[in-house]
Amino acid sequence: MRLFVTTNGPGEVMGWVRPFLRAVYERDPEARVTAIVLPCAYATGRECEMLTQLFPALRVIDPASYGRFLLGRRVPGLERTPGFLQYLGGDLFHAKTVARRLGLHALTYKFTKRSYVTLFQRFFAVDEANAAQLRAMGAAPDRVRVVGNLVVDGVVGSLEAPPPPPGTGEGVAIMVGSRPYELRFLMPFFLAVARELVRLRPQTAVTFLISPFNTEEEVHAAVGWRSDPVFHGLAGRYLPAEHAIEVEGCRFGVDRSETYAVLARSRLVVTIPGTKCLEAAILGRAMLVVVPTNRLDEIAVNGPAAYLHRVPLVGVPLKRWLLRRLEKRIRFFAQPNIDAGREIVPEVRGILHPHDVAARAAALLDDAHACRIMAESAAALYASHVGAAGRMADEIVMLARRDRARLAG
Repeated sequence: MRLFVTTNGPGEVMGWVRPFLRAVYERDPEARVTAIVLPCAYATGRECEMLTQLFPALRVIDPASYGRFLLGRRVPGLERTPGFLQYLGGDLFHAKTVARRLGLHALTYKFTKRSYVTLFQRFFAVDEANAAQLRAMGAAPDRVRVVGNLVVDGVVGSLEAPPPPPGTGEGVAIMVGSRPYELRFLMPFFLAVARELVRLRPQTAVTFLISPFNTEEEVHAAVGWRSDPVFHGLAGRYLPAEHAIEVEGCRFGVDRSETYAVLARSRLVVTIPGTKCLEAAILGRAMLVVVPTNRLDEIAVNGPAAYLHRVPLVGVPLKRWLLRRLEKRIRFFAQPNIDAGREIVPEVRGILHPHDVAARAAALLDDAHACRIMAESAAALYASHVGAAGRMADEIVMLARRDRARLAG
């Protein structure tokens, strides 16, 4: 089978591509797969490296090479060939461009556009609501398949042991985000949160879960920076050999693995929005989702607004104004709340001080009943999604066999 996959940031690589390609290679170990990592404001710059580590047989096209392809230049590995293209992140425009230039049958996951509905042979949906959205956009009903949320298999397939029951566990896991601006601005902020939390609850063990997409140099720089004054952050000392961070006499653990072991056994997860919320929910962990709007001009967003802060004089205030208006219109930021249509995990948002977050986290740790109900509700949302990657891979293998038979006949 000849298969191309488009992707972009760390969440898509680990949450979508990883479980999907695991399932593909399980079904067809000789599959010739190429991952195209697209230019993206949400990327860390290490997506290609991580994909190569995860799948040594995978051919990876980096954003610069794809840029040359987009401009019409020849790029090894991007030649016309019979096969399939699976969209797993990035702008759909790129999936359309690759599929048409290389003569591939195109498939999408979760997203489409009205103008692209004749392009895709399959529309893989996360759930029935997503399937209805795809059909409303013009997708032919017989081409829509509900497979489930791939992130569930990304988490479950990486566990070495089952997590403790929902609402139980030990300690607090803090997830600061992997994008450069997240690590730079939010690491000092969350170091101050951790310091305040152990002041409120001295026996609480705190571990920072730092993405393997971030380099050691990036982590050193983020931990050692006192931060922008609007975040009221603290500087610390990163001790990689000891898997620890020291801040004002406090010592916090550091986990940079991909096993979810620390996350799975945590009593409470403090995290920003993103795939991290899904991972915590899947594992049945209570969580506090933090949405600081202290520096809106640094936040990555879709479209031209992502680069407004680079415009002299007017760019920064204009971006802040636009995003402030947008933030007020968004009901929920945490994916479990979005999927449930109600708040099942608490969100704190706005211009935040570390004490605000620490106090809310301490209150949750003292409320075992609330943590259990929250964690059980979050886990129940995704229990039926186990096996999504396998269902998706089975459909593509079937399409590939059908296509080979057609060509042979």
